[in-house]
Amino acid sequence: MGRKRRQRLYPLFREITVDGSIRGQQNNESATAIFGIKKFQSFAVSLAATNGATTAYSDGDVLVELGTLDITIPTGHVAASKFFIDKVVVGVTAAAGTAVSGMLELSATSGTNTNAECVSATEIVGAGVTAFSTIDSAAQSEGGNEIDINLNATTGLFHVFAPNISAPIASKHLYLCATTALNADATDGRYTVMVEYTVY
Repeated sequence: MGRKRRQRLYPLFREITVDGSIRGQQNNESATAIFGIKKFQSFAVSLAATNGATTAYSDGDVLVELGTLDITIPTGHVAASKFFIDKVVVGVTAAAGTAVSGMLELSATSGTNTNAECVSATEIVGAGVTAFSTIDSAAQSEGGNEIDINLNATTGLFHVFAPNISAPIASKHLYLCATTALNADATDGRYTVMVEYTVY
């Protein structure tokens, strides 16, 4: 299939609906793809606005707010009350330039500033997460433990986690937070975060 033909398929795909469960976000330019209650969302993350060189960060402090998860549901489904986090990948575009580890948290509060504590947060990626097993639908026992994200990892490396955990639907605001003390310049850090989740 030639390039021109592939391009013509995208606008057609944006018009497909199946009982309201497939909508217009399915194209090659959107940061969010929605298939009914199943969502795929990506975020470009920059630590350029962090201020660790002048004010120290503590464990749990916000590095940056990434954005908001989609909570829409198709016609015929009950109102969603939970997120189910299937998989998260964090790709390192540029290392922070100093030793710092992080976690991803969901919060019901938007607008929390960098270097402030994330309010009423649910950790979805990091050493504090108890992942669920897909073998027995119970706390994972057959594998190793999750770890925090190394934000100073070599460019091109990635952190992947399939937590299989839930979070309240009101906690739709996604944050990258520190898990170690940071009192140095980390403004070089750049990352791509990809979240696969379900609302129910």
